[in-house]
Amino acid sequence: MGEVQGRNMNRREFVILGAASTLMAGAKAFAGGGKEADNVKRAAPPRNRRPYAGLDWNSVKAVRTTTHGHCISQKMLDGYLARGFEFLTVSNYYPSAPWFPLRAMTESYFRLHHDHPVMVKGRRTNGPFDWNGILDAWKDELEGQYKKQLPFKEGGRVFKGMPSGLLEAPNAEHHGFNKTGALHMCAPGSNFKSGTFDARDRFHTMAHGYHFGSGEPWQTAVGRMLDGLVDPDGGGVTINHPSWSKLDKKLFLDILDYDPRVLGCEVFNQSCKPQDDCPWSTQNTEDYWDYALSTGRQCFGFFVPDWGITEGENVLLVPAKTVHECLKAYRQGNWYGAIKGKGLLRFTCIAYENGGLHVETDKPSRIQVISKMGVVCEKTGRRIDFRAKESQNGEHVYLRTRAYATDGSGEAIFSQPFMLF
Repeated sequence: MGEVQGRNMNRREFVILGAASTLMAGAKAFAGGGKEADNVKRAAPPRNRRPYAGLDWNSVKAVRTTTHGHCISQKMLDGYLARGFEFLTVSNYYPSAPWFPLRAMTESYFRLHHDHPVMVKGRRTNGPFDWNGILDAWKDELEGQYKKQLPFKEGGRVFKGMPSGLLEAPNAEHHGFNKTGALHMCAPGSNFKSGTFDARDRFHTMAHGYHFGSGEPWQTAVGRMLDGLVDPDGGGVTINHPSWSKLDKKLFLDILDYDPRVLGCEVFNQSCKPQDDCPWSTQNTEDYWDYALSTGRQCFGFFVPDWGITEGENVLLVPAKTVHECLKAYRQGNWYGAIKGKGLLRFTCIAYENGGLHVETDKPSRIQVISKMGVVCEKTGRRIDFRAKESQNGEHVYLRTRAYATDGSGEAIFSQPFMLF
């Protein structure tokens, strides 16, 4: 399929790609603490420090989905549907533009319909971009296999088996920010677009000054993502695979502090397994999550397949199965994360009231309560209760729950955090 040639570029290849910025080194740990900075720039409500409040667990509807999942073929779509996904915010790149709605996408779509701005020789330049016309100026420079693809032609529809009633919202995975290494971010619920199709410079667009990613400071790019949100009270920005990105921890906190609609970070990413000579590419980034929470900042945790399809799931808890309610659930923190998904293990109650945490699961499991102090309570069964002394709130800072299935399925589920002050 012409639009996504080279789509299986693994994450190590991205890092060594000439257009990607050099990874940050010698990062200093952030020593600050306290609550997240008040947002005065955009006047948005702060991240919800007490998620799940007011949920009626007897009537709430669970919607399986994710914030970071690539989908470029009918086979991949069928994989998500087989998992029971009912809400899709597909996060493709090259360019970083929403494949929305999916039924409108055709082969080579963005090579023929590129209408968004691109950084060209350091200046933001408005679209549209006629790539056939642009490439004609230097097509003789191209290797034969790429020159043969010109002129680009639009193909048929990519997705021919779309079920009725499937919920969708725009999203994309953005990258290539100035001086931020391998920082990637998604923007579920945003129409923002950035970058070009030519990620590996096979068509020499980068050599001629066209930036393949954002090409702007991360603050500018995040602002554009937020300005593109389709619902003022739903969706936001996620910080992707911070361990894989080797994300500087001060930068991590700076991004969280930029705007409360930067919702949090990925905790599990199926695609980020150790590979080649990159042993630092890890799936689980609970260390980043707990690091942010330990400073008093609310930081929601996301569970995603990325390119993997078969693991990583966010279970949204909504009063009605609509796009708006799903995006609101993300903003409010009303969801939990799952490694395997498919309902193998479920939370049936997560509540923090009157200084006490109460959690129930639908099956026996090994349930842990986690704070800044580590695992502070553990019980095997279908419920756990924990109450910290008020005088210890400053030591605990936050509480979150992790439950491991005891039936051999390998499932683990994770609540969102409650901030104690």
